[in-house]
Amino acid sequence: MARDIDVLQLLRSYATKNKVSTIDYRSFAQMVQRQAAQANRPEPIYRDLASNPDVVLVPKLFQYARDRNLSINTVGGQIESISLPEHFTDLLLAEYRRMEENPDIPFPDDESIHAELPAEWVQAVSVETDLSSLIETTRDRAAPFYRLVFPEGIRPVLILSPMAADKVLEHAVLKVRQYLRKGGNKDFVQNKLSYAFPGKEMQLKESLSTILIKPFDAVRDMRTSGNDFTFALWAYLASYMKQDVFKKSDKNPEDWAYLQAIYLCEVYNNFYKGKAQRAVERETAFKTLDTLLRKSPYNFTLDEVTNFRDSMGRPLLGKYTREELEEWIRERTTRAETGRLPEILMPVTSRGQRWLVAKDRVLPLVVRLLGEARASIRTSLIAEWKSVLEVYASTPTMEDDAAYRRDLEERVAKGYPILFVLISERIFSLVYNELRETPDAVPELDRFFSKGDLVPIDELLDLRRKHMVTDVRNLLPIWYTLPILSGLFAFLFRLTSRKRARKERLASIAEKASEPKTEKTGTSAKFSDRRIEFAAAAAKVEQVLLPEGYKLDEYLSVLINRWNTMLNPQAKADLTEDVNSLVRDYLRGLLRSLKPSNFTAERVKGLAATLADTPSLLKIRNHSALEEYIRLYMVRLLKTR
Repeated sequence: MARDIDVLQLLRSYATKNKVSTIDYRSFAQMVQRQAAQANRPEPIYRDLASNPDVVLVPKLFQYARDRNLSINTVGGQIESISLPEHFTDLLLAEYRRMEENPDIPFPDDESIHAELPAEWVQAVSVETDLSSLIETTRDRAAPFYRLVFPEGIRPVLILSPMAADKVLEHAVLKVRQYLRKGGNKDFVQNKLSYAFPGKEMQLKESLSTILIKPFDAVRDMRTSGNDFTFALWAYLASYMKQDVFKKSDKNPEDWAYLQAIYLCEVYNNFYKGKAQRAVERETAFKTLDTLLRKSPYNFTLDEVTNFRDSMGRPLLGKYTREELEEWIRERTTRAETGRLPEILMPVTSRGQRWLVAKDRVLPLVVRLLGEARASIRTSLIAEWKSVLEVYASTPTMEDDAAYRRDLEERVAKGYPILFVLISERIFSLVYNELRETPDAVPELDRFFSKGDLVPIDELLDLRRKHMVTDVRNLLPIWYTLPILSGLFAFLFRLTSRKRARKERLASIAEKASEPKTEKTGTSAKFSDRRIEFAAAAAKVEQVLLPEGYKLDEYLSVLINRWNTMLNPQAKADLTEDVNSLVRDYLRGLLRSLKPSNFTAERVKGLAATLADTPSLLKIRNHSALEEYIRLYMVRLLKTR
């Protein structure tokens, strides 16, 4: 079912059939009305056209006028006539064809076409300031016609707006050729310009001959060569022609056409020279970018690549656009020979962060990251396992290779996400297999592979579980390593731990007993219910925050040894008690307004972070362990209230 009609096409058909350039609106509307009535179709648009065509035609005509597809002449608020641009386009093109056939005919202007162009169809363009921005524009041209405005009182030139891209330069060069043909101008120009090109007289002669014999080759050279000679030739030629023509006191139309042509050639010559220079700068900038990608630390985020600078400290972005940079990255991260990886790899971490890594730098990057990860993880493991062994406990990671490797993978994924991606997604393996027979191979990497595949994570990091347990035990006093003594001390430690826990429970009961009692039984029951609700909420939070394989008090002892590194036992106990007291006071104040339903793992993390960032606690170095301790100590307090 038809819902619309192409009014613009109807206008063109009407103009062609009636051989008119200006269409009388009333005649056109009556024709459309008759055809709609004769069509006898049920669609509403045909009924509207048959009864009152203005309802359909007028809004569409004004929309076409806003888009500069036609021009409307109104009288008394009513459309009188319609003009289509095709008529004026044909008139102007005819003038340019005449000029091609007869080079002495000047450039067209408004008078040449013997027709008055609608003002909204013509855009005035300054040759000196505006034309260069319209030569290779990517946006839609604002008007179908340009009026090129020259300095020095030179008459303007009328062109079709698309001609600014190429045809204008061609016509201008043909005019320059006509100038060189006149009399002895060619020899005279060659003699004058030879002083500007010492030692290049033959090249100068050949270039001037090209303009005379093959003008379109001269146009091509200006557009594509970008060399200094071509630019200098047209620059000196323009300067000489201006001087030669301007010194004439009585200029004929041909002289004005020569001036128009050489001004146009000068603008295009400068434009293409600048374009060539920008292309060289862009190519140099991309070479610098490629070099920087291969420098340490070898892995870069997209933001870091965007902010790369050259050796002089100048941003590379600007010598190429952001769109060109994105295209360069897209091409080098996707284009590759069959069976090979792209030149640039883009690993993506689990958090969605993208990195750029040159393929030939993956191997040294992995070696560096493995070294950093090994040092960091080994230090953490020794501290943690030492704390566990000091309380005569153990963890699954200390006893089982599978659990230990899972723990290592989690630590690598958290602390070194790009290393984890390079290993887990086999990028490291693929690059190694591709480069191992090339000069970029690193022979010592063979130890990371067995039967063509990567060795387990503990071997990659050179952190074998049994060796780690031995290293930690060697840091403990001797009685920890002797089975009989360690068993005895473990028994005594657990015994004292139970006594200490019992003492703390009694102290808690005494503290509760000392709290003022309310006289109302209902209010007392309400407080009791809140304690039960908080204890239940704390139990849920404990399941989220407490690592698997630990009991709450046991893990609190491990955390104390991480953040409280004081050597003096009494000072260590005093510091722990000070922190506990601070947490109790802080929590006691919060519980007056906090609802049990709001005591969640996320809320506890926020509360612990706020308390840990107080000035008195910021002095403690292992801040992450302290913050984790505060979270779990809050849970412990609420479970035993």
